[in-house]
Amino acid sequence: MRVLLILVALLSFAPRDAAAQTLAIPANDPPNIELPILIHRGRITVRAQAGMESMAGKIADRAPGYLREISDDLPNLDVPKRIEIRLVRNSASLPAAAPPGHSAPSWASGVAYSDYGVVTIAHYNGSELTDPLSVTAHELSHLALGAALHNRAPRWLNEGFAYLHSSDWSMERTQVLVGMAWSGSTIPLRDLDRRFPAEELEVHRAYAQSYDFVAFLARRGRYVDKKDEGDRWPFRTFLGRIAQGDDINDAALKAYSTSLVDLNAEWYEDLRTRYMLIPASLIGLFLWCFAALLLIIGYIRKSRQAKKILARWEKEEALRAEAIAEGVVPS
Repeated sequence: MRVLLILVALLSFAPRDAAAQTLAIPANDPPNIELPILIHRGRITVRAQAGMESMAGKIADRAPGYLREISDDLPNLDVPKRIEIRLVRNSASLPAAAPPGHSAPSWASGVAYSDYGVVTIAHYNGSELTDPLSVTAHELSHLALGAALHNRAPRWLNEGFAYLHSSDWSMERTQVLVGMAWSGSTIPLRDLDRRFPAEELEVHRAYAQSYDFVAFLARRGRYVDKKDEGDRWPFRTFLGRIAQGDDINDAALKAYSTSLVDLNAEWYEDLRTRYMLIPASLIGLFLWCFAALLLIIGYIRKSRQAKKILARWEKEEALRAEAIAEGVVPS
């Protein structure tokens, strides 16, 4: 049965053409900032500010591997013909590195411009050091998905897909998800795209929910049966259907045999299962740490008492020896 389901998924995922097509991208206009370092790796070009040779080399070496991993979720779909990664020192320079007529959010560490095949990366976000390699993987995912789905993906799917292919975990995001699990304050799926404002503080909930929902879609099988591990084929079929022009809900029905609304409800139950236990586990951890602290305190007190007893015994033995030496036998 499992083999049959995989064959059905493969057949339903067949692209319109036998091979993936490369998208023609407009010629990249030069950025408004000097990027003298130039490194080529096949269809990937890395440009960087002076003095950033080492990081530019690391990005150039890793980027092809990132793209291969990303393409596993987008088999036989269109790919960018060429990609230019622009590396700058600080996020304040990202607008100057953007294609003409485009800018970048003040809080961003990287931005992808799918229509141009351009990715901009900042080594520092203000005074904070970023992880340029993780940011590169994240932004390349945006670029690849935009090319494969011809920019048909809603914002939540775009952001969630990028999360799948980068190590973009944070404690702050986990705290947001815990709050959603306990309060039920999730954003309705139909409103999620509108919850990505320009200000960083307002966007956390939308990002957290998008990341977690898409991760749920990637690991869910074709059916709700928990034993169906999925192997990502339903998720890839879902993306393939969108690429072929299906409405996103129709794509969900064909890939998962249920509606997007029902999938969102399943995700929330999964979220509660995973995160409702966190506060209880934290209480248990606190109690364990408290008990361990009491044991340590008890050990220290016992050790001090033992030292005092030994010191008294040594003193008494010394007095006894001194008395014997003087010819006095202590009683």
